[in-house]
Amino acid sequence: METDHTDPAARGCYCGLWETSPKALEEQGVPKGYCGLCRVCGKPGHLRHFPGSVPYTDAWCDTHYRRLMIFHPKGSIGCFVWLAAVAAVVIVVFQLLWR
Repeated sequence: METDHTDPAARGCYCGLWETSPKALEEQGVPKGYCGLCRVCGKPGHLRHFPGSVPYTDAWCDTHYRRLMIFHPKGSIGCFVWLAAVAAVVIVVFQLLWR
């Protein structure tokens, strides 16, 4: 099922603020089509919940949101990436010590 990236409800962001409080976004310098400025690089992005188990909301551009999801230990995919990395290190150390 393809996600509709133009629908704020499907993306999980606050672009609906353009309908209810456009002045608040304009005062922050947020361009139309976005609802925040990326906290990492300052590019236009979307205000949405952290992509994982941390109860946190902030604005990220799509690039940094994906990186956060993949590489953060508490990201939705990142926990598996870190688990695999730690398991690989443990296996290598165990093999070196076993010799």
